[in-house]
Amino acid sequence: MWFSGALIAYLISFSEGAIRFNDGKTLNEPKVINGNDAQKGQFPWQVEIMSLKTNNRYIYCGGAIISHDWVLTSAVCLDQVKSVTVFSGINDLNDISGTTTDSKSYIVHEEFDSKTLQNNVGLVKLKTSLIFDENTKAISLSSDVVGDGVNVTISGWGHSNKDYSSNITAILQYTSVSTIKNSECAKFYGSDIVTTNVLCTYNPDLVKSPCVNDGGAPLITNPDTDPQHVGIFSFIEDNGCEQNYPAVYTRTAQFLNWIKNKTGV
Repeated sequence: MWFSGALIAYLISFSEGAIRFNDGKTLNEPKVINGNDAQKGQFPWQVEIMSLKTNNRYIYCGGAIISHDWVLTSAVCLDQVKSVTVFSGINDLNDISGTTTDSKSYIVHEEFDSKTLQNNVGLVKLKTSLIFDENTKAISLSSDVVGDGVNVTISGWGHSNKDYSSNITAILQYTSVSTIKNSECAKFYGSDIVTTNVLCTYNPDLVKSPCVNDGGAPLITNPDTDPQHVGIFSFIEDNGCEQNYPAVYTRTAQFLNWIKNKTGV
């Protein structure tokens, strides 16, 4: 099945389900800030996910192809939904050559906590197997626990400013940023949130970050030479993408066995 530029009109903002702390800070799902335009085929594992919630509201997220039949994303994107649709093979949402695939089923981690966003990992089983080509490929899942000071890349279709009336960009955006120590990240969010199951990125000099509406987006090392999936975007403090707070991701390596047990990948 093919989709057209009309897709953009259906990608509706997701602004519910945020975490609110005692000091008033709020965590929300992301979009890419100060990103670059991706070229077609540059991130062939990247997908856009549109989910219909049980309250009949559409939300959208990012995700990564991990096999012909499975997509890896966040639990937030799949929690309390009725249907899921995946858009693949594009960098431009107006590109009519992309592929639309409905879900056969989807899995939310059994210990997902919607309040703290712990175990924020989910899987989509596709109804029809994807056909791989130069624009559609799976990405390898890393078993390495990423340390601090590692250069990583995040990509997504979220808009580049916090304007909820205009919350997506047609062209896939990407940016590179460095990981930081969890102990540094915990100074912003607390050690009950920043556990060993997550990693954080932060650029102190220039705001380079995902932000609202790209939850589930893949965090990648070596995207041009040996791409490895190391994280699933989970949250950032509300307004933090502009105010330069750390971004927090679910560590791929910590859930590798869970992913393999569910998918066989």
